Amino acid sequence: MRVASERLILGDRITESLFLHTDIPIVEAGKKIGADELRRIKRFLIKEVDIEKRPEGMSEASMMDQELDDMIEDSIFDSLIETYNQVFTSWEQGLVPNVYDALRWVKESMPETMRRDDILPYFLERGTEAYTVRHAIYRGAIAQLLAEAAGKERKMIHDLWVASYFADCGLARIMEWRHTKRYEAMQQEIFHRHPAMAFQALQKENIISDTVKRLIVQHHERLDGSGYPLKVKGDKIMDHTRLFIVADVFAAMTSWRPYREAYKVYDAYCHLKARPMQYDSKYVMLLGQLLLPIEPGDRVLMSNGKIATVLRKNSIFDRPVIAYEEHNRRIVKDLMEDRQLNIIQLMD
Repeated sequence: MRVASERLILGDRITESLFLHTDIPIVEAGKKIGADELRRIKRFLIKEVDIEKRPEGMSEASMMDQELDDMIEDSIFDSLIETYNQVFTSWEQGLVPNVYDALRWVKESMPETMRRDDILPYFLERGTEAYTVRHAIYRGAIAQLLAEAAGKERKMIHDLWVASYFADCGLARIMEWRHTKRYEAMQQEIFHRHPAMAFQALQKENIISDTVKRLIVQHHERLDGSGYPLKVKGDKIMDHTRLFIVADVFAAMTSWRPYREAYKVYDAYCHLKARPMQYDSKYVMLLGQLLLPIEPGDRVLMSNGKIATVLRKNSIFDRPVIAYEEHNRRIVKDLMEDRQLNIIQLMD
């Protein structure tokens, strides 16, 4: 059935993908309408949408314009990105990082708390401009979300934001790398140097803690020693740096880059989860639990090619009890017991 976008309600399911100017849909067919989808439809001025027939008893009350406007009100990240962009531009122009301005900015700007619904709708839906600037804010927000869930002290959350502020200042000193077609060839030459460059710029600044400096220089290291610039591994990588690394990689993967499209959230999570020798599984699993709520009734694509329905949650969020149809029979699987079967895509 085709309905006007202002008549959509939470729980409606899209039957035809919605596109704008690219071949990547802003909402995929089969997706269940939630707050994020309503934001996109409203923001991109979609007038009508094809949805499945609503089940009996489902409310037909419309989502009024004012309610939608309330849902897409200005984000806390707008001002953070605007002010940080000015800082990053000054670094590109050759100015030396001002640590006092940075600490004041973090103290005044660091959000009181962080929620999934604050982060993902903003960073997954916005444009591709100033992506290095946006990455610093996105990474800080994910790091704060993880740190709060892990019970880290407020001082550590502050240090994570300071580290995210400075971690990529080395990139600002090399303006051409972001615009070249030789990006892959330049990775070893330029990109791998930037954590050390940022560390060196702050090395003699006593007001910046040793914790922040280590977060900066280690944020591209990996537990197996395959990272850079120092190739440290194992216990030499601090616990809070392990958290910061997961936040950095996830934020980068789920953002557009000139050399690739953004990864979907679940695909980025699966990438991290499949590499326990590189990324701390404790923080990868926590990331999934916080950003990928899999609820009963959701539809998922399984590794056996079946589209299944989630029946019940389990202690491990991506190993629920699921059911699917096969040869006119209903098959129920507990993924905690059947380890050969995996969720490869979230349909809702």
